[in-house]
Amino acid sequence: DRAVAAKVAARGHIIILRSSKHYDPVDLRYISEHAAFVAAPVTLRSVAQEVVVDRAGLAGLSRSQSPQQQPSPVAAAGRVTRFAGDLVTDVADTTTMAFVLAGLSAFFNGSFPAVSRLPSGPALDPVLFNGLVAVGVFLTSLMVPLFTGGAFLFAPAGAAGGAVFVIAALFSFIAIPRVGLATAQAVWSCSAILTSFTWGAFGPGEIALPVGDITRTIAALVVLLIGVLIIVNKEKIALKFDGEEPDKPKKEKKVDPADATAGLVSAMTCGFFGGSILVPFKYLPPDVQGLAAVPSFGCGALVMGTLLTLGYWTVVKKEKGLPSSSFEWTLAGIVGGAIWSAGNCCSIIAQSPPYSLPYGIASPIRECALFFGGLWGIFVFSEIEGTAIGVFWAGAFILGSGIV
Repeated sequence: DRAVAAKVAARGHIIILRSSKHYDPVDLRYISEHAAFVAAPVTLRSVAQEVVVDRAGLAGLSRSQSPQQQPSPVAAAGRVTRFAGDLVTDVADTTTMAFVLAGLSAFFNGSFPAVSRLPSGPALDPVLFNGLVAVGVFLTSLMVPLFTGGAFLFAPAGAAGGAVFVIAALFSFIAIPRVGLATAQAVWSCSAILTSFTWGAFGPGEIALPVGDITRTIAALVVLLIGVLIIVNKEKIALKFDGEEPDKPKKEKKVDPADATAGLVSAMTCGFFGGSILVPFKYLPPDVQGLAAVPSFGCGALVMGTLLTLGYWTVVKKEKGLPSSSFEWTLAGIVGGAIWSAGNCCSIIAQSPPYSLPYGIASPIRECALFFGGLWGIFVFSEIEGTAIGVFWAGAFILGSGIV
């Protein structure tokens, strides 16, 4: 199809077009300039890894050959068939790598909060810690051009993505004290998955791609959400299996309905912004695509993180002077930002050529980060024990089934 043709053309391979009428002139010119060979019309049966060619309508085009040197339809058909297996294998390899990168983005996204458990001494205010994470994102974003060899180019759309990231984190800190960590995490995880899927399936043309099978897609989405809810509520489910009731506090804490509503709305808002972090990247100019926009992302995160942190410190906390933290907490925040930034780069690469994983697939996978957070809780911090571990793995299996 069009996306695969453009992807393969970018790598200089053979292009197989069903019919030129499905492509606009810009696409056709790009493909003809980059492809080694173009054939149309054909049918590609990827399962059998073979090509069946309509030889009567076949046109063999090659940039390196004059019209007299062009292959005959029969010779061209043989050439396409000969390379069909390599083409299908190449596309399959890039797709596999795209999913690996999306999985790595979930790993880093679920691992960066773990560094907040490492410093000793009094805990740092979560909003201040979030500001330090933004600093870490900014510092590591400046290193990307050093690895890619590109120039530092600023793009407002990239900076907008960084600002969206900081806003998402802010709403998470608003939600947790009002509805609790488990409820808040369940709500924002489900909200982020639904948001990113909606962008990828029904959003503007720059973001969305057609859904091949809407029934199976919706079913996979439901399975993902079920897996998320099981993982988040693993302790409560484990108590049901063990036949125990949760310990009730001696004095019930009164919950203000308005406060609880604000917490739920904040958690949903966190998920909305979290599922929209890379949406601005779809509006980047041609010269600042993919990793080239990461420094702009870091600048946006730094500016928004600084403004929100100072606003919180002076307006909400009503503190005088500038906020401060110990060396341990400062280092933990910056390292946490670097880890999150690594996951962000993996997601960006997965959605960029030659992988071009759709936003509606890459972002929901990234939002499955709580699975890796649970692994840290089991094997490093011993936060999950007993039956809850089995419940966690059951939820993880369901989560993985939704991804597949």
